[in-house]
Amino acid sequence: MGKQDLLRTVKPDYLLFLSFIVLTVFGILTIYSAGGSTADAHALEKQHVKQIYWALTGIAIFILLLFIHYQKLGEHAFIIYLGGLLLLVMTLLIGKRVRGAKSWLTIVGGLGFQPSEFMKIAVILLLAKFLDRIGDEIRQLKNLFIALGIVFLPVGLILLQPDFGTALVYVPIGLVMLYFAGIRLIHLLSLLIIFGIATSLPLLTTFGKLTHTSSFAFFGMLDDPKVILTIALMFGVLSFVCFVLNKILKRDFISKSMKIFLIFFSGLLLSALFSKWLKPYQKERLIVFLKPTIDPFGSGYNIIQSKIAVGAGGLFGKGLLGGTQSQLGFLPERSTDFIFSIFAEAWGFVGSFFLLTLYGLFLYRGIMIIYETKENYGCLVASGIVGMFLFHFIVNIGMTIGIMPITGIPLPFMSYGGSFILTCIAATSILYSIEMRRYSR
Repeated sequence: MGKQDLLRTVKPDYLLFLSFIVLTVFGILTIYSAGGSTADAHALEKQHVKQIYWALTGIAIFILLLFIHYQKLGEHAFIIYLGGLLLLVMTLLIGKRVRGAKSWLTIVGGLGFQPSEFMKIAVILLLAKFLDRIGDEIRQLKNLFIALGIVFLPVGLILLQPDFGTALVYVPIGLVMLYFAGIRLIHLLSLLIIFGIATSLPLLTTFGKLTHTSSFAFFGMLDDPKVILTIALMFGVLSFVCFVLNKILKRDFISKSMKIFLIFFSGLLLSALFSKWLKPYQKERLIVFLKPTIDPFGSGYNIIQSKIAVGAGGLFGKGLLGGTQSQLGFLPERSTDFIFSIFAEAWGFVGSFFLLTLYGLFLYRGIMIIYETKENYGCLVASGIVGMFLFHFIVNIGMTIGIMPITGIPLPFMSYGGSFILTCIAATSILYSIEMRRYSR
């Protein structure tokens, strides 16, 4: 490689780097302001100090990963993936239960971490390696099923914890990577329909029960997973009958009918599993955003208080320690899930617009890296990372302003949590590494 080519491979991306650094600093300041003066202030007052330590550790990891070519990570992707699966299994066996979910492994000194966060990167690396190896063969169903297996094997283990919010993030990661790998659009649409059926039925049932709405009375019978499973088996039988008839008659409409029945079978089967796995309070949290007033002191409380905090900021905000929602402790989970609400109350519309602009610049650079990268594996890894960040951003901001379900999905670089910020910074480092070496093949 010539000197000029070498210089081109190490060209830094200042916009990507500065945006994530500023977002991390904003996160630390907002976590500090979330401490408040209430009874739980003592538990929160040290969070910003811990976040500083984790951020500095993340910067060290960021620098270390820059010296490792992302293709080298791909060569060891399978081992990394197996190690992540082992940690998820260990979490189920000996993990620490926090807020109803067995998501934490404890190491020396009582320090804990969430393997499900780091597993996101492992899935991205292995799925990208597989998709890069098979190329256009992703259009074949057998390869699509293998790709889905790479994504949903850890998802199943995470749902057993149960941690629905974290498990949900893996879905857009897989879908975005499959799209850039060249999946057939009909297959992608089918996956979206299956996912829609799987998630909507349990939520519609819960909404009908909470609101006592007659138009949702039909879904009352679907409250029992056994009923959903029975209907799913009916579609499975119809699909099998169509399969047999198609072998004999070879008619196009029979083949299409078989595929439609198979989609409904898959969606209903997953819906039965979700209905079984999700606790009643989780279903209520996921659907109550449509009408928070149906349970203002229960499932709808967080959304109501979050919207009050966002609106209270006005144009320029109340200042770093001036917000009533943060200082008086009205808003739960204010340093994690609802960190944006605290930021908006402190800095108002102007500050929020600036923050969203930073996220927009970060995501813009990520998307440009996807399209500028000449090497397919790097493109696929970048697409998975950007898909992960984009989903986190949209869902978290959406749930704080009341237009998305409360899923417990944190805001990248801002929300409190060691495992999460280390995962975000490590993923950014890999993205940055791809950008630096985007001209290499």
